[in-house]
Amino acid sequence: MKKLARIHIGLLGLALLGFGGQALATTVCDTGPLASPPISGAALSGTVVGGVVVNAGATCLINGANVSGGVRVNPGGALFVCASTINGGVTSNGAMEVVFGAEELNCGGDTVNGIIKISNNGPGIFGPQPSIGIERSILNGGVRLSNNQGLIAVSQNTIAGGLACSNNVGDLIDEGEPSIITGKVSCKFVDSE
Repeated sequence: MKKLARIHIGLLGLALLGFGGQALATTVCDTGPLASPPISGAALSGTVVGGVVVNAGATCLINGANVSGGVRVNPGGALFVCASTINGGVTSNGAMEVVFGAEELNCGGDTVNGIIKISNNGPGIFGPQPSIGIERSILNGGVRLSNNQGLIAVSQNTIAGGLACSNNVGDLIDEGEPSIITGKVSCKFVDSE
């Protein structure tokens, strides 16, 4: 039994040694305050390995990036994603604002491989604009929206994996340009431009 335990410890040690120099660290993103739309300012771009986290009080602009490891937005953070690819999905809980590919912000569409879960989002930081905007993007993994307070725009996307809504303050708007969705849809849309 002791011999078997030593073998396991030895294998664990080799694994840690092999990966020790290549550990994937999460990138903490705070690109600073953004100017009013259109979006401008510093951005996280290029190849990002190990994922991205946006903490309370931080605003993160991801523009022209290829992110592996997903994105997490913590309560009080704000995320804007333009012309980027995210592998690993997006999870946001209690964010001020979460926006993907918004045409109104001069922001190119995105590709997200993995589920997008946005819950408990606030009313937004740019006034009457939606506090959640998911536009002009390819989303492979579905979208789940729950307990959000502000306006939610979902338009011009290709969504594989369904679109689910629960307990949001209002229905979604598609800005006159609906998304193509495969999978179950439990969201309602209202007419709004």
